[in-house]
Amino acid sequence: MLVLGAASGFSQSRRGQRIPPQSQPSIITIQQVDFKNYTLTLNGKAYKLIDGFYAETLGPDLQWALEMADGPYFGDLTGDKKEEVAFILRYGNIGAPKTAEARVYTLQNGRLVLLETFAVAEEVSCELDHYMKIEDGTISLERIYANGGRCDHNEITQYRWNGTRFMPVGNTKRAACRCM
Repeated sequence: MLVLGAASGFSQSRRGQRIPPQSQPSIITIQQVDFKNYTLTLNGKAYKLIDGFYAETLGPDLQWALEMADGPYFGDLTGDKKEEVAFILRYGNIGAPKTAEARVYTLQNGRLVLLETFAVAEEVSCELDHYMKIEDGTISLERIYANGGRCDHNEITQYRWNGTRFMPVGNTKRAACRCM
């Protein structure tokens, strides 16, 4: 009888009442989340990434794609002794200039919470091998500035959490384009 109770997914208390099986445990650490196979929301629409990529056909000879272009990177970015995650999303029509943004998530009560979104590139025809670096509670972002869809220059800015949001620290460094 014990085997039957366990096989059915229910157990019985001493009074004979059925107790439903426990629900899925909540996420304990942010590293348990498979971000490359996760459903993300962008502009109010949900997209299920598969191995870091999503694509859909918009019309004849027109496809739109969303990809995880850099990351995920883990580190304590808020000073709470827990890791946050940061990554870069690129999206737009395939074969056309793309937009890129950085996202930072934290874990609160077993659920992912978006802390910040940073614009990294708008309608640019190139991409970087790495857009960000996380080190000692600081996130460094490299932005691409374009002129007519082509890279004009890059800027590197460091950010730190101030208790409510990420704020720039130090001077922004201008750099020559290093697009791939």
